[in-house]
Amino acid sequence: MLAVLIAAAVALPTPAQLPTIPRLIQQARPVFCAGTYSRDLAITFDDGPSPYTLRLVRVLRRAHVRATFFDVGSRIRIWPDAARASTHVGELGNHTWTHPPLTRLSLGRVDTQLVETQAEIGEDGGGVPRLFRPPYGEATTAIDRIARGLELLDVRWSEDSGDSLPGASARSVRRAALAGLRPGAIILLHDPHPWTASVARVLFRAARRRGLRPVTVSKLLATQPPTAHQLDSTGTERCPVP
Repeated sequence: MLAVLIAAAVALPTPAQLPTIPRLIQQARPVFCAGTYSRDLAITFDDGPSPYTLRLVRVLRRAHVRATFFDVGSRIRIWPDAARASTHVGELGNHTWTHPPLTRLSLGRVDTQLVETQAEIGEDGGGVPRLFRPPYGEATTAIDRIARGLELLDVRWSEDSGDSLPGASARSVRRAALAGLRPGAIILLHDPHPWTASVARVLFRAARRRGLRPVTVSKLLATQPPTAHQLDSTGTERCPVP
């Protein structure tokens, strides 16, 4: 019996041997971008689903690209068809149950926000998420340890389109997002805007012209893992270039 236990222990992979996403989850700290040595990038949409999600899904389908949707759990019950449609053009991430600022909650309530959203997305057919994005991009090391316990990776962004700022317009959002198109980028957009689909259409066309390929965050991190230097980012919106 002892020999069997020793053999099993020896067979366990080291952190360095784990696939990229599980390895990053074990580190329990946020990821802001991916490596820059290939031509992939990720365009992400927060705060859905919404009345505009299906329009956005059609744009992705026609462009033959994929994206990551960080959905709010309570909104999935309002627009379940939109959430399910999103799974056909990308992946769903956990954006909490009611979108509260997590740093103002007890750790027990943070856990509830994430657990309930995991269950809702899983039941709705999106699969159990491996990624989560804290509302407003605010989390602590204790919150990231809770995420690790749920096998979730905290994903932020390297470029904020500014679409949640007062006075934002389709033009300003488009300009900011286009400036962030580069290999390894994770670009932040928000689902519940009437202009999001048209902005996404422009981004996908620009990416194609530049030889870039929009993929899901999971695909991006798996094929272009962030460097140690990028993981040491202090949380600035623009990820440091290695």
